[in-house]
Amino acid sequence: MNQHISISESEWRVMKVLWDNHPQTLPEILDRLKDTGWSKTTIQTYLARLVKKGALLTTRQGKGYLYDPAVSERDCQLAESRSFLKRVYDGSLSEMVMGFVKSGDLSREELKELRNLIDEQEKKDGNLK
Repeated sequence: MNQHISISESEWRVMKVLWDNHPQTLPEILDRLKDTGWSKTTIQTYLARLVKKGALLTTRQGKGYLYDPAVSERDCQLAESRSFLKRVYDGSLSEMVMGFVKSGDLSREELKELRNLIDEQEKKDGNLK
């Protein structure tokens, strides 16, 4: 993802529906978002914003459109993570990780996963950057 597309929490929920299964028509999207309580107009507004931002592509189908993600979920996750890291931790990944570790909120399993990731990266790189 070359540019960061800023996606709101509500727009993220719409994107999740499309990342899980695409392309989709408006009626399909409305059905998958019925538990939100959002009106058809609200969902159409979110879709229009996402198209304008370049996060969704549309293809004409009959009287309606097919909606398809223009960006991958992984790319959006990475961009959002980088934005959060820069905004909250001045770009320091180690500060963020240390904060979570020192908070004591990580489970044994999460700590084990973290150790394994570090070990794997060290083996792959031969050293830490």
